[in-house]
Amino acid sequence: MANIVAMSAHHIEVVNLGEFRNRAAELIRVVEESGRPLVIARRGRPVAELRPVVARTRRSREGSVTFAPGVDLTTPVIDADEWEAER
Repeated sequence: MANIVAMSAHHIEVVNLGEFRNRAAELIRVVEESGRPLVIARRGRPVAELRPVVARTRRSREGSVTFAPGVDLTTPVIDADEWEAER
């Protein structure tokens, strides 16, 4: 690739826009396989960044809602005379 710019502990690949146009499929594959972003520059100035898509794992909802043992969810929590809507 064209340039490598050091940013903190990571190395970011930088490629000129013209080179990106010519090698887009190859560069996309490199980003996908390496997991590292690619900065696209026009006349030496960064204008875009190509990043790999991070697959989202589907989280289990098991255990996300818990109820106290013995609680009946079919009965009202407060008495009907306490509802403001009925006044």
